[in-house]
Amino acid sequence: MNDQNHLPLDKLNLSMGAKIRSLRKQRGLKIADLAEMTGLTSSLISQLERALASPSISTLKKICDAMNIPIAYLFEEAQPAKNGEHFAGEEGAAPVSAGVPQVDFEAYLKLFPPVNLMGASPVVQEKNRKFLFPSKGIRYYLLTPDLSGPIEFILNEHDPGASTGWHFHIGSECGLILSGELTVEVKDKVYVLKKGDSIILNSSDPHLKRNDSDEMCSSVWANVPPWF
Repeated sequence: MNDQNHLPLDKLNLSMGAKIRSLRKQRGLKIADLAEMTGLTSSLISQLERALASPSISTLKKICDAMNIPIAYLFEEAQPAKNGEHFAGEEGAAPVSAGVPQVDFEAYLKLFPPVNLMGASPVVQEKNRKFLFPSKGIRYYLLTPDLSGPIEFILNEHDPGASTGWHFHIGSECGLILSGELTVEVKDKVYVLKKGDSIILNSSDPHLKRNDSDEMCSSVWANVPPWF
């Protein structure tokens, strides 16, 4: 592998480190505080902020969860810093665009490799779906063979009156109502979805899903990255 192949990942590590450091300081946290919140060592966090180490996905998830930011923010493309300039996300830098992030896909794929089922079948038969039981009156069925890939695809069943309660996590999600009716609240917005309706939301925003109807609601959801 030549130097040109290393450059995108090096630039990404520099950008992510600067953003983590900036966000930590904005929240008034010391490295030791963030270490305690994430279960990581102070030494590792210091190395990540200085781009002396390449973070794993699980490490990034712990840091993003602790500071309540979507993991996608760390992958917004940044230009190499010159003397006196800042990386995106550092103090004094211009605000990050609210549009679609420009992602360095070569570096992104090194951290989020393509699906590899290790020879297993990509097909999940209905009888073989993995069952998840998050709370009373709610059933989740995994529609992918496992959670090792970059996306989580699940079938949700909400009984009448069932609610997830308020929660949030890193990433984004979208859902499609297959049958029944589902109320989705995102911060202070309320959406009543019926069969055929779909929605997308930032999972980092406080949200809940609730069935206010008198019949079971069935829907499919995709989460990036997987959070179960």
